[in-house]
Amino acid sequence: MFIASLVTSVVVSFLGVIGFIGLVGPHIARRLIGGDHRFLLLGSAIVGGILLLASDTFGRTIIAPVVLPVGAVTSFIGAPLFLYLLIRDIEDDIKD
Repeated sequence: MFIASLVTSVVVSFLGVIGFIGLVGPHIARRLIGGDHRFLLLGSAIVGGILLLASDTFGRTIIAPVVLPVGAVTSFIGAPLFLYLLIRDIEDDIKD
């Protein structure tokens, strides 16, 4: 567990918040595809790739001569989505 935590922290420190793609992609794919795990793994990879490509393209074209880091763009997508999922789960727990 310690080694896994250490490796994860090193990767995040070098790559930044691009890891949001790995966490947000499956949630978006589940909404689009459904809960069937046969298709969800491939769908998550495709959605993650499209999301990262769209974020990079947006970061390069929003302010033409200046390139925004892709991590900044993905954090604007990931943070609100995680807040939405957190609030939704809390509301579901209250209803139960």
